[in-house]
Amino acid sequence: MAPNHLLRAAMPLRASMTPLSLTRPTLLQNTQIITPLRQKTTSTKPTSTPTTATPNTLTVPPRLRNYASVLKTGTVVSVGRMDRTVRVCHRHNTYDRHIGKYYPKETHYLVSDPRNSLRDGDVIEFSSGAPKSKHVHHVVERIITPFGVGISERPAVLSRAERDAEREARWAEKYVRREARILGREVDLRAEAMEMAAKRGEAVDEAVWEGLSTAQLIREYHGGQERVGKIKKLVRERMEME
Repeated sequence: MAPNHLLRAAMPLRASMTPLSLTRPTLLQNTQIITPLRQKTTSTKPTSTPTTATPNTLTVPPRLRNYASVLKTGTVVSVGRMDRTVRVCHRHNTYDRHIGKYYPKETHYLVSDPRNSLRDGDVIEFSSGAPKSKHVHHVVERIITPFGVGISERPAVLSRAERDAEREARWAEKYVRREARILGREVDLRAEAMEMAAKRGEAVDEAVWEGLSTAQLIREYHGGQERVGKIKKLVRERMEME
């Protein structure tokens, strides 16, 4: 037998010896397993007890306006290319999350000018919430600084009350045309409104009814109910909640 085989035969069996990796204490056997910090913080939080369902109460959402439009300031940069519509440059600051700072930005809007009162270079104040067409959703409120031509030499800018009155008159004319088309005859709105008021038992004075506009006659026909749009109704609800 070769010497190396004799030496190997004189050595104890491998099965009788425990491996060194198992007898030597490891780090996991001597120390406690430490959970990660995120799991530790979540495990030590007190668990919230389930609460009974309560009915939803109306509360005022934060940062909501009491009006349906936003006022902006800008400079008129283009006039005359469209009828009763101008192009306005609004300069403002925008926050960039990647850079982490504010930087100036220019945004251009198409602003409605009902009486062609604006000139190129005017600094104006305009508001949103007045849709005129697909791309025009703003209207001029006032001229802050005129350029070239004085304000007295131009057509006056319509106020919000005047714009609402014109919009109400257009709506009333459309309402009468639609009812005439449905009924197939001409509609005498004053006579029908007076007849409806008499049926409700209200006193009818012809002298008073002569001075009412078409929109007022429509409201009198429907019992004095005011026409309220979606935005106007939402604003009123917010103001009542406060």
